[in-house]
Amino acid sequence: MPHHDLSHPRLEIDRQRAEFADAAVEDRFNRHHLPERSAQLKVSLLFCAAFYVAFGATDVATLGPGPTAWAMIALRVLVALVAAGGCVAILRRPESVRVAVLAASAVEVVGMAVFMVLCWYQPAATAWNVMSQALILMAIYINIPNRFVYAAWIAAGSSVVFCAMLMTQGFLKMDDMVALVLLLILGNALGFIGARRFHLAQREEFRSAILLQQLADRDPLTGCYNRRVLQKGLLDAELARARRYGNALSVILCDIDHFKQINDTHGHAAGDHVLHEFGGLLLAMTRETVDSVVRYGGEEFLMVLPETDLEGARTLAERIRHAFGSTGSAVELGRFVTATASFGIASVPALDPDAPDTPSVLLEAADEQLYAAKRGGRNCVRGVSVTSDRAWSIA
Repeated sequence: MPHHDLSHPRLEIDRQRAEFADAAVEDRFNRHHLPERSAQLKVSLLFCAAFYVAFGATDVATLGPGPTAWAMIALRVLVALVAAGGCVAILRRPESVRVAVLAASAVEVVGMAVFMVLCWYQPAATAWNVMSQALILMAIYINIPNRFVYAAWIAAGSSVVFCAMLMTQGFLKMDDMVALVLLLILGNALGFIGARRFHLAQREEFRSAILLQQLADRDPLTGCYNRRVLQKGLLDAELARARRYGNALSVILCDIDHFKQINDTHGHAAGDHVLHEFGGLLLAMTRETVDSVVRYGGEEFLMVLPETDLEGARTLAERIRHAFGSTGSAVELGRFVTATASFGIASVPALDPDAPDTPSVLLEAADEQLYAAKRGGRNCVRGVSVTSDRAWSIA
């Protein structure tokens, strides 16, 4: 779980592409909506395939029951088979965003290509073909869930090909051709605006949900996570991942020394400022999207460090201790407060067959090391390696 606030830079929406500018956030959005979109996509593909084949009756009515009409029907069946294949692919890979996008794009491209062939052999039905083109554009933009940029390119490209084909055939007068071009431009514009508005609205809603979740999970004073994220299983998940992949995992409990004296001497506003500065330092010195920083108590903080052994955690703690102790916090104009902090580390070694099953073992060990640091004079670091049988080895 990332520790940094997914604020506006990461949640920015590219309004041209109607997607999140950050690829990781866009992927998170797509995975969140994938079950619903896959269900809609399967229904849309089957619906379009059924009607595509059903309209084969118009081929027979226009061309007569000859080889050309049957060839047109065969092409319609091809579109239906591509749609059915897309549904099968989605059923086999329900967790894949890429498969859903490829299925939608394949049906749209093949469907439009076949439509051009159908129109070429039925010039007498130009008026109906224009109407069909407009309806297909709406389906591409609105009804078939796909990436907005893909839908826009497929719809606009097919419109250009359609106009070029009618101009090549030469059955339309210039005034009719101009009207046709304007009609397709209008159809694309309306579809583009509607689809873009829908995609943007979905992402705005998703962004609002993330920001609301952040408000619930973050301590407003320091910007760190609150203990609610631990109750939701943050440390349980990291410990399970460490056991599964054999990675090291460290936690650091840190506490600001003599914090009550800061409040008593300088006031609670100054104490809050020191807490804010300390929390910001922890966030700045840990890895974005990898480590997590939790405000564990009043002036106590917990750092969860995946893929970090005891020595790495100790090095980080020493860097933070030195940086905090050597930099004063400006609580008022020209007035600084200098404070120190103590650190207790509990670490699960990599490839440890006796890694603890529950995070309480890690937290208890880190808490004991923190108190050892306090008893040792404060402003220092203590650490221990932890196994499930509680055979702790102090390092």
